[in-house]
Amino acid sequence: MLKLVLRLAGLLGVVGLVAGLGLAAGLRAGYVDAFYARFAAPPASSLVLGTSRAAQAIKPGVLAAQLGSRYQGPWLNYAFTLAESPYGPGYLSSIERKLAPGTQHGLFVLAVDPWSLSLPKNVQRDKSLQDYKSRVLNKLDGRIVFPEEKSMVSQLASVSQSPNLDYLAHYLHKPFYQLLLDTDSAHVIERLHPDGWLEIALPPPSTNPALLHRRMAEKLVTYRALAATNTLAVAREVSLQQTITFLQKHGRVVLVRVPTGPEMAALEQHYQPDFDKRLTALATQEKIPYLNYIDQAYPTNDGNHITRGAAEQFSQRLAADIARLAP
Repeated sequence: MLKLVLRLAGLLGVVGLVAGLGLAAGLRAGYVDAFYARFAAPPASSLVLGTSRAAQAIKPGVLAAQLGSRYQGPWLNYAFTLAESPYGPGYLSSIERKLAPGTQHGLFVLAVDPWSLSLPKNVQRDKSLQDYKSRVLNKLDGRIVFPEEKSMVSQLASVSQSPNLDYLAHYLHKPFYQLLLDTDSAHVIERLHPDGWLEIALPPPSTNPALLHRRMAEKLVTYRALAATNTLAVAREVSLQQTITFLQKHGRVVLVRVPTGPEMAALEQHYQPDFDKRLTALATQEKIPYLNYIDQAYPTNDGNHITRGAAEQFSQRLAADIARLAP
């Protein structure tokens, strides 16, 4: 009996070792999913923040190449999705943990749009920014429930660990064995680069106009539904201000409105016609730049996110514009 138990224990040990080696090999191969590498990367001193628009449009490597002599690295795109990283307490907490200790001269590119500063109408309470601020300062706020409170960005305790076992255990949406099998990233449409830029490896939209039209139509349906049920939220504006205030202690903050498709831009104008006016006022108040590219024409994959080729061009333009700003 003892010999059998020892053999079983040895077998389980070998299985565990093989599984561990397979997991390690899969992680070393590079691609895990569209989020993992950001949580496995070390703390960064210069960050790109926002939702999927920024994740796909802004390449930290391009910014670093042009601006690396002015600002501290490492550089990381720490933007996720509208569901995961709209401006709110959860995202700010994650940013605070991701920022490299001792950072004093970082660059922080905060991508903004009406959706990342909105909440469902049924959780929007206070009508004025000042009223909400007063409630926060006096601890009288009636606990606005931010929909992303249970998301991985809000909940993940460790955001700079490699391997990040917490993420792998709770947020990886595929079996571990696929990490060993999926070592060839050539067939993967979503490619998350080490600097956090999310490349969507699709052919140029001009090669299949009908497919592009269908994707655009689907995306507009989704966002029209959001426009019908959401509103610009003072609670998110306060969170954005708190994020700006925190990051200003560690370097330079720049607000950026990332380009999108003309139909999406028109929808946003109808949804929140005063958005740019409000963001300009906020930038003036905080003494930071607001770079607005919403009217700039760049090709998109779906009417919302610009293509990977356009991301290179836009990142070059953004870096040049930031370089021209007074230090």
